[in-house]
Amino acid sequence: MVWVYTFLVVLGTFLAVLGITSTNVAIPKMIAPLQTDIYGIQWVPISYIVATAITIVAFNSTVSRLGLKNTYLLGLALFSLGSVLSGQAVSLEQMIGFRFLQGIGEGLLIPSSQSILFNLFPPERRGTAMGFYAMAVAFAPGLGPTVGGYMVEYFSWRWIFYMNVPVVLILIPVAYLLLPEIGNRAKIPFNLPSFIFLSTFSVAFIVFLSKGESWGWFYSNKTFFAFSIALLAFLLFFLSELAGSHPLIDYSIFRELNYLYAVLTFVIIYGFVFFQVIYLMPIYLESIKGIPTFDTGLTFLGFATFLGIFAMIGGRLSDKLEPKLLLLVSESTLFITLFFFLSHVDYYTPRFKIFLYMCFIGFAMGFFFAPLTALAFKNLKPHQIPVGSAVYNYARLMGASIATSLATYNFETRSAFHFEEINAVRSLLGYSKTLILTHKPPNIPEFKYKILLSQFQSTLSGSYAIQDALRLASYMSLVAILLTLVFLFIQMRKNP
Repeated sequence: MVWVYTFLVVLGTFLAVLGITSTNVAIPKMIAPLQTDIYGIQWVPISYIVATAITIVAFNSTVSRLGLKNTYLLGLALFSLGSVLSGQAVSLEQMIGFRFLQGIGEGLLIPSSQSILFNLFPPERRGTAMGFYAMAVAFAPGLGPTVGGYMVEYFSWRWIFYMNVPVVLILIPVAYLLLPEIGNRAKIPFNLPSFIFLSTFSVAFIVFLSKGESWGWFYSNKTFFAFSIALLAFLLFFLSELAGSHPLIDYSIFRELNYLYAVLTFVIIYGFVFFQVIYLMPIYLESIKGIPTFDTGLTFLGFATFLGIFAMIGGRLSDKLEPKLLLLVSESTLFITLFFFLSHVDYYTPRFKIFLYMCFIGFAMGFFFAPLTALAFKNLKPHQIPVGSAVYNYARLMGASIATSLATYNFETRSAFHFEEINAVRSLLGYSKTLILTHKPPNIPEFKYKILLSQFQSTLSGSYAIQDALRLASYMSLVAILLTLVFLFIQMRKNP
């Protein structure tokens, strides 16, 4: 029955992740129906991330009162309810509120599903379990843009919020009847001041990262205020944890070197490498190459397929081999693919090459998710798994937020830099206005020809900026390789 339980848990998580990634492609289509603008619609994903972060902070306390099974079911129910309500939203305020409800659902759903699997499987089989989990959950981000693009182009963006409902209506009662009670409901003291301070930090820091670019970073009082609140809240959280008799987080989990290594590596690879690719490549394909949303999703299908296949293989191998060796393979593949191939794409790169490069990224991440997650929880005690899962997913969330902000800032600034560099080269080579106009086709008006040249220059600048950002991601994969080698050395010294 253990695989039946696994299927019930993984299916709920897959549906949630599919819904999240499908929704991202529909956000621009929501602007007109919700009577807002590009700056207003940004609060929709921000509210979702904030809700998820706050909920994850309280996850360990929630599990101690409800148990893992009920926490998982509650998360699935809240996520699905928020999804249905989001599909019916008629104003920006409603959409923000309903997405906040969805975020609460994810904050309960993802950590509880991982914790359930780790309690179901013994340490020597957790790699296989995580392989199955990663195959389903990691396949969803690759499938999401395709499904979302199809819904947006041929139906309506509202259908993205409804597509999971029929399956969830069957899944919740079946999971309630079949899933066993897992873990002990031993109520642990709840450090309310620490929770308030860490939640305040999370909200302020996420708003700072998400709105910093549009507000003008530290040139804006609003950005400076958000950062100051985040810094003050984090300092108060640190003092509260030191002074309190019952810390919000069980810091003993960091004494386990495998867990510490896994959290650090997860933030580096997931946030500063993988998430950079997932965030930037749709911009490259849609905004620079002009490929439709649905076709962009199809370009990611090979990536999703390879990730799913090699997640299972990586999970099985991590039960038999040293996981850090598999992670070295993953990190090295990421570096080679990013540095030698993806960081050289431009406007003229054929789509089939992008498809091929993304397959290599899928292979690398398949060998990353399952071995790393299994390694993180391998030596944790059963009562440490819920808090370990919460911290692990909190790191994922904050890493992704930082990475998104970094990618946006890097893309915008480097695009502007390369635009000015092209102007400088044109001036250096003596491309005067008169000389440029001598190459103008006779059937195109002068003003339109100037606009086309400017647009083409912007396209070139954007493609160069994408190259810079992906090259930076390749350097971060090198950092991960060095970190893995250091921890391997420490492990060999401790266990010769």
